[in-house]
Amino acid sequence: MKRFVLRFLGALLLLAATAGPAMAGPATETLSGSVDRIIALLADPAYMNPATRPDMRGKLIAAIESIFDMKELSRRALGADWNKFTPEQQVRFVAAFGTLLQNTYLDKIESYTDEKVQYLKEQDLGDGKAEVSTKVVGKGKEIPLSYRLLDRDGWKVYDVVIEGVSLVQNYRSQFGQILMHESPDVLIAKISGKKS
Repeated sequence: MKRFVLRFLGALLLLAATAGPAMAGPATETLSGSVDRIIALLADPAYMNPATRPDMRGKLIAAIESIFDMKELSRRALGADWNKFTPEQQVRFVAAFGTLLQNTYLDKIESYTDEKVQYLKEQDLGDGKAEVSTKVVGKGKEIPLSYRLLDRDGWKVYDVVIEGVSLVQNYRSQFGQILMHESPDVLIAKISGKKS
């Protein structure tokens, strides 16, 4: 798990440094546009100013949230267990899971280095889905990374695959183990209380 988290952190670093997409399709263009907004926020001198940093951090969080479809990501992370949650529990789970991901990864995004991302290809998966394959290059390493996006009034990420390992499947395994013995409310409480 720790190794996967470190790879996911590397994946999110692509939000901080990117090379222009070659032969970009609509999903790639949307993803790279969001990345450009995040880079601009991180590069803004106001981000380093303690007086303006909280406001800038709020803008960064909003920019990152605009890339992800948290409801779809949450639904997929629960798999079949999603239907065991009441609508109210689903809403609370989406909020708690989003906060968990934010708390886990935001500091890493803010401390990005010189990694560059190469956009390799965009594959149409049908039914309004696409996969954007990229490669994160830096410090003598190349990490293959794919974003799975869904087009619902604009392209949004619903899964990230790092070196063949899916973020959604990783969390689904963890959440499934908890839900074998605990209620949805207990799972929500556990991830709400987890800081990283």
